Amino acid sequence: MSDINKLTAGAISEAELAPVLELLQGGDPDAIAAKAGISKERLFQMRDALFAQAEAQKQVGEDFVLEKLGRNEPCPCGSGKKYKRCCLKKHEEARLAQGGEEVAKLQAKEREQKKLIDEIEEAFALLARQQYQEAIRYASKLLRSYPNEDRLHDIVATSCMLACDCDESIDICQRRWEVAKEEKDYFVEHGRYRDAEVEKPSLSYYYPPMTWLQKYWIAVKFKDYLALYPETENGTIVELVKELQSADDTQRFPQRQDKGYEMRKAALEETLDRLKVIGPQAIPYLLPLACRYSWAGLFVPEILSHYKTPLAIRALIDISMFGYAYSSGASLHYLEQLGEEVIPHIHEAFAEDKIFDPIKTGIVAVLGNIQVPASYDLLLELLEHESHHIVNWAGGALGKFGKIEALPPLLAAQERIGGEKMIDEAIEILEEI
Repeated sequence: MSDINKLTAGAISEAELAPVLELLQGGDPDAIAAKAGISKERLFQMRDALFAQAEAQKQVGEDFVLEKLGRNEPCPCGSGKKYKRCCLKKHEEARLAQGGEEVAKLQAKEREQKKLIDEIEEAFALLARQQYQEAIRYASKLLRSYPNEDRLHDIVATSCMLACDCDESIDICQRRWEVAKEEKDYFVEHGRYRDAEVEKPSLSYYYPPMTWLQKYWIAVKFKDYLALYPETENGTIVELVKELQSADDTQRFPQRQDKGYEMRKAALEETLDRLKVIGPQAIPYLLPLACRYSWAGLFVPEILSHYKTPLAIRALIDISMFGYAYSSGASLHYLEQLGEEVIPHIHEAFAEDKIFDPIKTGIVAVLGNIQVPASYDLLLELLEHESHHIVNWAGGALGKFGKIEALPPLLAAQERIGGEKMIDEAIEILEEI
């Protein structure tokens, strides 16, 4: 039975809030739920709890920020009913109560919102065309009017990184991560962002803290990878990498999604094979590609997994933390395939860069799928981690081992962090043994 009516924003755990905010910003619910280790139903319950809290703190007239709808269209509130059978009456009453002047203001806000979206899309187009300085100038100009629009900060940070101004990119990502944490706390308490007037919803589009932490990590790694690039280039490898980058040519490969990947892989099979044969000396040439959200970057994990060197394994761990839908997932898959030899590298990853521990949940899950004593021992260590998010994932991974002796430390961890879905399920499994 669903407990949706009993949920409140205060019931949302630290581990679940970031995915909820990501969902509110248009993310794919299946992908978000899978990445966060929660069910899609739970994700929607958390969203509805936040909606309820926000609704209690705003005026009915705020609904008019939405574009005017036809009577028979689906209601924008998401109820599934037709607009005329749901919120239309409430909206009409609010229009009458507010008068023409207020409605005009809301309509002006709508037009401003649409104009801003068009401008953001143009800035992203400049970035996609690799016109980095133009993208920086265009987005920076818009930021003077919309200083908390994270899509614009994203464009500037990514353009700086790809233009090799890594320090500036790192600084932007770090600052926005700090802002995102503050905004998350404010959102939980107030049901809206700090700069959103109750009568006039803010135009700012905020990223959740986890998103900025991932972007921060990507910028840090891009700088590290540039430092590995050889001073004297190997011409053969350079040409192969250029051919690999042809995967980004949408005129040559107009196909998208799974079909697009399959077509590109078939066309570039010889290039991939040659890069695998060349060996680990190709790694410094490939790693910068992995930081780009691009078709070419999708193939880097497969090549790295073929090398099986410490640098290749550590790079797979790095990429798994990027949060890229395919390449991060592929990196985790190849780490699992490599088996026990990756465990010391995962241990090392947790000993370093501790600020980025919240985005290491994927490699925690890998430990649960490599069921050897070394991974079991590391998971027990992670039960003592200060992050409840990591403890929850470690508990879930431990449950896969089916060892009754893991029950006492799991119960102790549960008492320390409170109820969390993954650790609770692991305890239930072991208690039934």
